[in-house]
Amino acid sequence: MPAAPSKRVKGTQIRRHFLIGNTAHVLPHPGFPDPPPDGHTKGWTVYVRPLPNGPDITTWLKKVQFKLHHTYADASRTIEAPGPFEVSETGYGEFGVEIRLYFAQESGEKAVYREHYLVLAPYGPDDQRARQERENKIVAERLETIEFNEPTQEFFKTLTSEDQFNWLKVKKGRGKGKKPDYIFEGAVEPTAQLPEKAMDPGQAGAGGAWSVQYERQVLAQLQQSGATLDQMIEEEKRGMEERRRRLEELGVAIGAK
Repeated sequence: MPAAPSKRVKGTQIRRHFLIGNTAHVLPHPGFPDPPPDGHTKGWTVYVRPLPNGPDITTWLKKVQFKLHHTYADASRTIEAPGPFEVSETGYGEFGVEIRLYFAQESGEKAVYREHYLVLAPYGPDDQRARQERENKIVAERLETIEFNEPTQEFFKTLTSEDQFNWLKVKKGRGKGKKPDYIFEGAVEPTAQLPEKAMDPGQAGAGGAWSVQYERQVLAQLQQSGATLDQMIEEEKRGMEERRRRLEELGVAIGAK
């Protein structure tokens, strides 16, 4: 018997950004059959990937189904976590790839659809086309966003965990017989949440003044500015009404002469 769904976190929305795209190469090319199948001139890979410095998408994405053109054997390809969520093939023509995203069970969310049109030929300005041909590499991708409205409590905990950034850590040795450390190479560790207060600029790892406290201050300033703007608009309306009244009075006075 399946477990009852977790309660939801009301009034909360969490977004996750990721990439959908494809790479393509003129055959022959490393990583693809050589010689290629008869009539196949391009090798390509269609994928769903995290942002370069973003959280690990496998915290919420557990399975991706790619539906290729019906002429391919096993046209429906399913890749499960940890992935990588990608399919490589060879061919000669472009077509739309249907993509279905399946979420973590604890999310209580239904699968969603996306589509990516496979790009195999150089595109863009002349200099971009020249570079693509010179490097024998086409990259066609776009940023996508998933919104989780009022996520379950269990899913919310997963989406705000710092562990989802572990994939960005690199292995650093500590000497013979010692366990290696896994650390971030950048000066500032990525985080799933804003700090409550801004860090001391002199503190190691301080990446800036943005914090929950600063965010509240900015929102308060925006609300105050909005109220000031509303007041200015009302004053302008009263001024326009007064000018209109005076013009009418002036028109009546001129007509009476």
